Amino acid sequence: MSRTEPGLFRRLRHLIEYAVLRALGVAIGILPEGAAVRVGVMIGWLSWVVCARRRRIARRNIKKAMPGERTDEEIRRLVKKVFINIGLTAVENVWMQSRSTKENIKRRIPMDGLDAISGSLEQGRGAIDFSLHLGNWELLGGRLAAGLGRFNALARPVNNPGVRQYTTRLRENLGITVLSTRDGVRPMIAALKRGEPIGVLIDQHVNRAFVVATFFGRPAATTAVVASLALRFGLPVFVSFDVRDGCSFRHHGQLVGPIELIRSDDREADVLTNTQRFNDRIEEIIRQHPEQWLWTHRRWKLADRLEKGSQKEQAKNVG
Repeated sequence: MSRTEPGLFRRLRHLIEYAVLRALGVAIGILPEGAAVRVGVMIGWLSWVVCARRRRIARRNIKKAMPGERTDEEIRRLVKKVFINIGLTAVENVWMQSRSTKENIKRRIPMDGLDAISGSLEQGRGAIDFSLHLGNWELLGGRLAAGLGRFNALARPVNNPGVRQYTTRLRENLGITVLSTRDGVRPMIAALKRGEPIGVLIDQHVNRAFVVATFFGRPAATTAVVASLALRFGLPVFVSFDVRDGCSFRHHGQLVGPIELIRSDDREADVLTNTQRFNDRIEEIIRQHPEQWLWTHRRWKLADRLEKGSQKEQAKNVG
């Protein structure tokens, strides 16, 4: 029995999580927009109150990333806004499920810069777009799909099978084809060879296929897939982002590029150099809209480990 209990408890927890998610989806889906926005703000505020660990992570990230730039009180207010944006994003994604027509998405997210990537795709070439967890990154993918006709997004699968199917349907309703990180690079290469665009969020810690590039002045494990594929196949690279318009379900999107890549005879060095330039781009964007970025994620796990190791080494030397 001891061997089966963890699996049974896990399946029961997954069923409860899925049931709660579906119930919330039905309840939120029938709300008028204004009420849904207020629910999103409330959920964000409650999450800020309840999720003490994530509050601490966000505060620490901001202090480490922008040392001396904000007072403790300013950081507290900033973290609260971050949680409110998370709440708005969660509710908005569910609320949009039955409203995700191309026309509606285009109307809600006017977007600049699509012509450049459209031109590349019309030539039969694929393209790579890197982005970040800013504003509503899920709807940004839907906006790109609506504007380009197709869009492939790389995503890490959710552990809960029911929730995974639910979130995949949400994305597919937005016109996004989901590529799982568990399947490696082959689906990405196949999409690019078909002349389709792929999108990769590069602002989170990764454990595989990464390079160590600085982000807000600290070393961060950053996916190498964007630079590697772009250099290997000679593809154009773009950066896109979405900015929420206050406490609302309205946004403005922007796509910039193509970004000129550094190329030399040293492919490994080129991957690192270009990945660093990508990190620098998204750092600039975050600095302009810090209240809408996902500071609650442990982005600098690598830096934390290096700092902890350095402290232990210093203590050993002192001892």
